[in-house]
Amino acid sequence: TVSDIPQGVCDKVIDVNWQMPAAILLDGVAVDDNTVCGEGNNEMLFVFANDLKSGAVAGETPDPNEEHCWGHGTWDGTSCFCEPGWSGDDCSMTQFCDKSGTCYDCDANVSDLVDAAECSKCDDSRSPRFMITAGYCVRCSDSDAWSATADECAKCDKSSTPRKMLDNGYCALADCGTNQFQNADGGCYSCNDSYPTSALEDECAKCDKSGTPRFMGSDGSCYSCSDSYGVSATAEECAKCDKSSTPRVLLENGYCALESCGANQFQDTNGYCWGCSYSYGVSATAEECAKCDKSGTPRYMNGSSCYKCPTSLSSSVLNTQEKCQSCRGTWDGKTQKCS
Repeated sequence: TVSDIPQGVCDKVIDVNWQMPAAILLDGVAVDDNTVCGEGNNEMLFVFANDLKSGAVAGETPDPNEEHCWGHGTWDGTSCFCEPGWSGDDCSMTQFCDKSGTCYDCDANVSDLVDAAECSKCDDSRSPRFMITAGYCVRCSDSDAWSATADECAKCDKSSTPRKMLDNGYCALADCGTNQFQNADGGCYSCNDSYPTSALEDECAKCDKSGTPRFMGSDGSCYSCSDSYGVSATAEECAKCDKSSTPRVLLENGYCALESCGANQFQDTNGYCWGCSYSYGVSATAEECAKCDKSGTPRYMNGSSCYKCPTSLSSSVLNTQEKCQSCRGTWDGKTQKCS
């Protein structure tokens, strides 16, 4: 057991997917893909099946079942009678073999083509797996949703990460991890993912209390508050971004837009942020267009659109004093040209 592990080190241990220990427990709970390390000090228990076998605490009498069978079988004096899902001299994890003949522990982070009978060897183990339609044997803890039969999906019912069948025939996690939400196809996404994805309203709402809240658009997609697009949404959904690092406002046209675009950017009338160097005209207010005045590529208003100032200020599109000055040109009253 190792105590006082900083969050960064704890995250690294989980990401490395270290195969040597028979198990790793964080604060008493087995580590899997959904494990989230705490911000404070973390305590990890590293369990080894083939070495350091003594389960005794100093000053206590060792339990022979712990010492020889690692708590997953009964020691008869010479060998272990293992519980279902465990095998070998020390009750190690049950294995399955892929079609190439390579064998893996049931909790291994692999998804190989296997025969159904091989995948079924893990049914009674502590890490059951299920067969997907494509012929792969997948861990119940896998964050993706997979096309599978209801019988295969049900193999995960007794695992630490149960799954559910969706109406679209996908077998998905019953619940995603902390600061995650599930899209319409059952895949688990981080709340700080930058891309929108279709999701149910209650799934998108799981990010409300995270450091990176999201909001539902009228198109049925769950958007990041930092998304540069203006998105049609309700006032209630748009308000979910009020406490984020990128607050948003609801425009009169019903679009939820960033309160302010980034440096050297301006916002069109639908709330999308454009770079000042964008080559074409964009519908925008004069106030937004003027935000490019101090950039290296100023713009000017022509009607209701905001245009990039041409490289050559004597261009015919700058044939008035107002347009010339807005593009930082010098107006020659005699020649009626901008330079």
